[in-house]
Amino acid sequence: MPLLKSCKIAVPAICLLLLLFGSIPVTSAQTKVLIDDDRFGADARNAINALYNRDNDEARDILFIWKEIYPDHPIWLLWDGMELWWKVLEDLVDTSHDKDFINLMREADFEASRLLRREPDHKDALIIRAVSNSYIARLHANREEWLTSVQVGRRGYQAHQRLIEIDPDLPDNLFAEGMKLYYSAYIPETYPFLRPAAMFLPAGSREEGLNTLRKASTDAIFARPEATYFLGNILLNYEEQFDEAKSYFRLLVDEYPDNSYYRRQYMVTLGQLHEFREIVRFYNETMTHRTENKLAEDPLLESELLYWYGRANYFMGNIEPAFKAFEKSVELGNTLTLAKERHFHTLSAYFAGRAAERLQDRATAKSYYQLAAGQNAAPNAKRAAGERLRYL
Repeated sequence: MPLLKSCKIAVPAICLLLLLFGSIPVTSAQTKVLIDDDRFGADARNAINALYNRDNDEARDILFIWKEIYPDHPIWLLWDGMELWWKVLEDLVDTSHDKDFINLMREADFEASRLLRREPDHKDALIIRAVSNSYIARLHANREEWLTSVQVGRRGYQAHQRLIEIDPDLPDNLFAEGMKLYYSAYIPETYPFLRPAAMFLPAGSREEGLNTLRKASTDAIFARPEATYFLGNILLNYEEQFDEAKSYFRLLVDEYPDNSYYRRQYMVTLGQLHEFREIVRFYNETMTHRTENKLAEDPLLESELLYWYGRANYFMGNIEPAFKAFEKSVELGNTLTLAKERHFHTLSAYFAGRAAERLQDRATAKSYYQLAAGQNAAPNAKRAAGERLRYL
């Protein structure tokens, strides 16, 4: 049974260039170039780390004085969009934030364009254009709107290319270049119908792109977490290099322990590797971390991790704890919006039925198979549940 892809991403070229790059020579622009200021760079790096560890309040506190001094800078629109992006990314089944997110990023792009008309080659504005359009392209890719993703991504790519011309030695360029090299090869190979729209992309190389991303994951400054994430995602979903993907997701979990999305990606990777004992250990580690740090309840995280915990116990022959895990996963899944569209909810219900059968409880098994068969996601599990119902 195929597992849920952790994140369907086929964003052209730059894909996601983080907003800040450290020290760049000062220009004569009238509007403050924040990335020329080393003090802002240091604060921004800390704010990004707080954002990625899902502490928006801390990130805002770090940047508060800069926003007070430069309230009209378009970077704050981009930052608002980045905060909202995490709500989108953490639950891709829920599309309720899509419109607001796209509008925020379009507004950031518009204000950056206005700044560039007044002050050509303003570095902050180029970065904002590159990032805002790349985020929008990434969302369209996650929604499998590939042509729109390529078209929007082109605007981000053009801004990034101009940024490279202005300062080609930025270490964070490695991330954007790695993404460009990889997806310039991947998109035409995988989606032939997109070749005309992707003609603006340079010749690509999947292997060279991966090697550049590997370098970015260690050498980049502000883009390092994104380089690490995309490298792990590509290796997991496209290259099927699960062991290496595991190492990158583990790095992200260690650096951003409160980020539930990274924990979910790490667990998916463990599932692909059938590392059942590590799945059990990581589930316990995650629950302990959340309890000790008094984190808010997260039904989405817990329902998915309980599914994997149940799968691990099921395949190790521990049927009763497996059933209890699937049962709890289904219970939590029922509290989520759009439960019928969720892969893990279908899978948990199906395996709850299998575990109940193993425990000789046919009536309970039937009820879970009925739930799984009525889902709109995970078609293989849905079909298998229907077959078990006919058998029973």
